[in-house]
Amino acid sequence: MHSVSLGRVLRAGRCLGLVLGLAACASNGAPATPTRTVCPDPDPGTLTWDNFGMQFMADYCTSCHSSTLSHSQRNGAPLYHDYDTLLGVLEIPDHIDQYAGSGPAATNTLMPPSRCPSVPGGSLDRDCPEPSVSQRADLSLWIACERNRPHTFVTSARVPGAFDTRLAR
Repeated sequence: MHSVSLGRVLRAGRCLGLVLGLAACASNGAPATPTRTVCPDPDPGTLTWDNFGMQFMADYCTSCHSSTLSHSQRNGAPLYHDYDTLLGVLEIPDHIDQYAGSGPAATNTLMPPSRCPSVPGGSLDRDCPEPSVSQRADLSLWIACERNRPHTFVTSARVPGAFDTRLAR
């Protein structure tokens, strides 16, 4: 007779939960693919956090991907995948491009998912708005250029309406 420790069963359960959680984020089953978008040289500087990125993130991402949301409010969004600040976006630009961007090698539609909360951190009670292919291409171009620009993160612009609920119960 073969015995299995409780610790091993619990670890397997956690792994299965992680796999299922990640699969739920990838709603259409397509793999996350780099778009291979390259910023022109010289950088045209036409898309910035202030005139593009902040609003894109507010429209499509921060109802789940916000530093102000506790783990239980994120509807499956991984912790530290926070797009309410430029710094948060620049911490994982490849991930954003591979899940929501469009470029010469791929048009990714893994995010946003099909259902979203109508208020940040709320239940998934409405259909998510979908960026157009053109908006997805702008996202990839903005990320490709923004990641190479000089930044000083003394204070950061936060998506309008963001508030800190991490300590709230």
